Amino acid sequence: MIVLGINETHCATAAVLRDGRVVGCASEERFTRLKNDAGYPRRAVDALLAHLDIRPAEIDLVALAGTGGASREWLNGLMHDEAYAREYYGVAWPSPRRRLERRMRRLGRRLGIPATRDKHGLSPEQRLAPLRDHLGSEVRIACLDHHWCHAAAAWFGSGFGDRAALVLTNDNSGDGLCATASTGRGLDLVRHEAAPSAPGSVGSFYSFATLALGMKFGEHEYKVMGLAPYASERGATRAEAALRGVFDLDGGVPATFRWRDRGERYQVLQRATLGLRFDAVAAGAQRRLEDVLRRWVRLMRERHGGARLALGGGVFMNVKANMLLAAEEWVEDLFAFPSCGDESNAVGAAYLGYVEECVRRGETPRPAPFGPAYLGPDVTDAEVEAIIRERRLEGRYAISCPERIEERIADLLVSDGVVARCAGRMEFGARALGNRSILANPSDPRVVGLINRMIKNRDFWMPFAPTVLAERAGDYLVNDKGLASPYMMLAMPTRPEAREAIAAAIHPHDATARPQILERDWNPGYHDVIRAFEQRTGVGAVLNTSFNLHGEPIVCTAADAVDTFERSGLPHLALGNWLISKK
Repeated sequence: MIVLGINETHCATAAVLRDGRVVGCASEERFTRLKNDAGYPRRAVDALLAHLDIRPAEIDLVALAGTGGASREWLNGLMHDEAYAREYYGVAWPSPRRRLERRMRRLGRRLGIPATRDKHGLSPEQRLAPLRDHLGSEVRIACLDHHWCHAAAAWFGSGFGDRAALVLTNDNSGDGLCATASTGRGLDLVRHEAAPSAPGSVGSFYSFATLALGMKFGEHEYKVMGLAPYASERGATRAEAALRGVFDLDGGVPATFRWRDRGERYQVLQRATLGLRFDAVAAGAQRRLEDVLRRWVRLMRERHGGARLALGGGVFMNVKANMLLAAEEWVEDLFAFPSCGDESNAVGAAYLGYVEECVRRGETPRPAPFGPAYLGPDVTDAEVEAIIRERRLEGRYAISCPERIEERIADLLVSDGVVARCAGRMEFGARALGNRSILANPSDPRVVGLINRMIKNRDFWMPFAPTVLAERAGDYLVNDKGLASPYMMLAMPTRPEAREAIAAAIHPHDATARPQILERDWNPGYHDVIRAFEQRTGVGAVLNTSFNLHGEPIVCTAADAVDTFERSGLPHLALGNWLISKK
């Protein structure tokens, strides 16, 4: 049985389940090269079906996340047209309607998006037309609730099975809700309660705080989290007190703004933080989110029980908050779905669609845990050889095909510090997990400046993260409950005696890490790179950051990797089994 799950909101994504197992997942942005691209993910669907050798006629069901749809033009306008976004969120005084419409048309032409009569909602016919045109008019389609998809991804992806768990979802908004609490056991997923997204949510509060700091609503929240530890205790306390008057838990509803208008929320946040330092506002917002989220999770546990947590929805991309939830005494295990923003709803929709289709056929569903996230297209030797030939790279760079590419990467990490790696199947989600990564020596703090200056152009306060061999995790990380962290969805304290060895890959102000703990059978080639580096240095970890330039999606193909290599200061590119180095 083949089920195709699709998310059409920001960071549009496609996922393929075959007999209950996720066998493919990729986001449209990787193919269009437009970050967080929205709408029907046609190119991602094509890439996955081609890789998996599936014909459209073999698809049993297409499961769409969300009961309604919005136009690609409008969604991408919010993400990529700063003037329009500022007007929509109430930061700037709205311009006359005609001027706004002209701006949207210009944006549409630039992005190659046809104009729609309604720039917000789509009718069912408008929403389904691209899908039917692509996959055929006979394809069966189901439209599924946004938060049910988040919950299904978290529960079925967790692998908890017959061990009951409290399944929580929390985000900005989706199908009129911002949070739900359910219980999962086996095939049963029972929702107990849900919170409406109006007049506000913990996700919208944090996003409006991001906007008030001059950063992008819905995209730069991770920067606020990274900035927060730099604030002084006095500044953070003042900011948190000021923001408590704006936003708090209210009668079990996750959190409530007391103003309905978007512009008013922004103005209230600005007035509350007037005169406070930039880093203090970030710290205050982070503390508010952590406090409200912990109190809400405790309340849900009191009402509905559960010693395990399965988490979905964009709020749980906040790894610092996840760390605090994991530290709760009553939590025995915690699973945060990887890249659990709306992109994860493609997987949740596919899980739900699969279970419903099995029930319809009278069969027993057997959904498999999510497992390794290497679910995108592969990089083949033929593809690499073709790009070397087409781009005439041999005359401009030193190119070789080492017998043991993993050993050569380790040598270069020791001698030169930084190597980009593009090999195997592409990872799903916002975190690079070794196959589309820039790797560096974690013991050398100089690589931080090198990567930021020559490659990533990141904000100076943003920390990098480590990949740690599972067999060495106890040497570097404080993880008393032995929680799995294969997807970089949890922050953890680090051991003081080991911080020098991974100094470049931890937060410089609070010494926490956002680790990928790597089991060899999840990615043997990447594990061998780190093992070879360990044999040379004694350090069983590397610095791992996503292989992309700032503001661009993570690379997908060999051509993307070469293009980024040539436009950056990267000294070395390990491309499949080939090594390309600047002379």
